[in-house]
Amino acid sequence: MKIIRETTDWKSSPYPVKNHDYLVSDAAEFCHAMRKEGSDKWEKFETRKRFSKSWRKFTTLKESLPKEFVNPYMADPWSNKTYNSLEGFM
Repeated sequence: MKIIRETTDWKSSPYPVKNHDYLVSDAAEFCHAMRKEGSDKWEKFETRKRFSKSWRKFTTLKESLPKEFVNPYMADPWSNKTYNSLEGFM
């Protein structure tokens, strides 16, 4: 596993785009967690996600792998108490 930081120049984008840090497999095929720009907290995915470096630029960071993570990046849909959850039908 390694930590990479996106360094893509987004000046041509009509809206602001932030560059984040990613915890990826050694081959950089899968992403396991991310740290948003301006934050020091890592958000771990429930399952690894496919990761593509195409059309973007990255640099490898020399820092230790994170040991603590905050709530998952994607909210758990089963804990949602809206009409879309099963609890609305019970």
